[in-house]
Parts: sequence; C-alpha cells; structure tokens
Amino acid sequence: MKRKFVLIVLALVLAFGAVSVVNAKVIAASINTNRTSNTSATVSASGDFDGIKDSCTCKITLQEKYNGSWRKATGVTKKTASLTEKNTISLLFSTKFTLIKGKVYRVKVTFTDKKGTRSTSSTYYSGSF
Repeated sequence: MKRKFVLIVLALVLAFGAVSVVNAKVIAASINTNRTSNTSATVSASGDFDGIKDSCTCKITLQEKYNGSWRKATGVTKKTASLTEKNTISLLFSTKFTLIKGKVYRVKVTFTDKKGTRSTSSTYYSGSF
C-alpha cells in the first residue's frame, strides 16, 4: 500500500513538473499581417515575456494553403525570418515576404525564451491572407 502511494505521488510530481516545463513564458503576443499587393506582405510580431530572459527569439515562418492544409511556403525566396535579442523582456519583429499571386498564406510565429539552461517555446498562427 505504501509503495503504491509513493508511485502515485511520483507520477503526479512528474506529470505536473512536465507541464510547467512545457508552458511558455510568453504573457502577451500579437501578430499583424498586411498583404500590401498580390505578391508582397508585411508581417510583424510582438511578444512580452514574464521577466528578463538571457535570450529571446521570434521566428516567423511563411505557410501556404495546399490541398486544404497548411505547409511551409514553396516557390518563394524567403520562407522564414528570425530575430534574437539578449537580456530582454519583449520582442518586436517586422519582416517582408514576397508571395505568389493567387496563393493563400498565413504565418506561424514561434517565440522561444532561454533563462539559464531552461528553454521554453510558444507558437501562434495568423489568420489567412
């Protein structure tokens, strides 16, 4: 009985401990997209973290709709862009993408923060444009 109790407690500690490691430390995020023409778009993303981090990265990936699902964009020169800053509490990143006329796009934005040896990430998606 005592062994069973210890195993249950250990399982709970591991389960809740894993959840806290997976949760990203982004407390506020926003994505703005502007398709300025049939073949061009400007994207900006901002993220606020819960404290000063050793480094913070914002990675923006252009995705296209293909057969009803989303995949990394093809046929364009720039598919991803990223910005890393050190010792910061927030990030603001803006970039331009060249598009193919007639395709539907969205962006995937991943914020990653590092503090010591711990790294956490959070992913967001824009609406289609």
